[in-house]
Amino acid sequence: MVENMRRAVDRFLAFWSTPNLKAWALVWLGFAFLPTTINAFTLLTEYERTNQDIPGWEPFLREYSSGIALLLVLPLVRWSINHAPTWTEAPVRWVAQFLATALAFGILHLAAVTVMRMAAYGALGQGYGLDDLRDDLPYEIRRVLLTYLLIVLVVVGVRHLIRLSRSLALLEAAANAVASPATGAPPTHAAEPGRPPGAEPARVELKVGSRRVYLAPAEILLVRSAGNYIEVVTAEAVHLVRRTLADFQADLPVPEFVRVHRSHVVNRGAILRIDSRPSGDMDLTLRNGAVIPASRRYKSELF
Repeated sequence: MVENMRRAVDRFLAFWSTPNLKAWALVWLGFAFLPTTINAFTLLTEYERTNQDIPGWEPFLREYSSGIALLLVLPLVRWSINHAPTWTEAPVRWVAQFLATALAFGILHLAAVTVMRMAAYGALGQGYGLDDLRDDLPYEIRRVLLTYLLIVLVVVGVRHLIRLSRSLALLEAAANAVASPATGAPPTHAAEPGRPPGAEPARVELKVGSRRVYLAPAEILLVRSAGNYIEVVTAEAVHLVRRTLADFQADLPVPEFVRVHRSHVVNRGAILRIDSRPSGDMDLTLRNGAVIPASRRYKSELF
């Protein structure tokens, strides 16, 4: 019994140690738990000020049911952001996808709120029916859609700022390298001693500004395009390199690394799960918790 509990705790801690899940937990904390707590105390104070006779628990039940419902539908927002095309690639599809997700988000959120409130009010000997839902509907719709819009804007905006900061750091490092070239860099692949000509490189070289980073291919989980750069993703870091995806893929060993999307090359050993979509495309879950799209056009390379 104790061993089973320990294993369950270890799995739970491993689950929440994933950086992506930590980030989304903070999104929920910032957009659901904290605002609902503040709103509940505000409503309670307002009711007391206007001498409205209501139970003290009711504002908290209404607000926390909305916050928990947001937690339940938050994966839908995450999925939509991770699988949305870029604005420059397909603006119509981009808008259509987020509008469809907003509609689904609102419907699922209201359904979850209604079920939880009916169950909670019933357990407390109170009633919550369609008339109550009709009264709450205008407020809930405005709140849900505004919350969805804010989450999308913040998450997408932060991701773009991170990429911009990496690009600026790379440009600054490149400028410093021109002013004072680095010396003493380790040898490149071709100069590695003891490796016969034409053999696969023991390490992959990344030129990151004035630095040279050397990685074993097994350390690389994913390589994805980012404008004029590529992002080389490992379990510890993301390296921004000014190269094309096709050019960098040529340095990676095959069949360990495969192209799964026009903007993604993945390490087979990093794939934990493959989920198929009705369209024939797939979602790949990697061991660092990231979920990336895989196009049906590259299915033959993956399998």
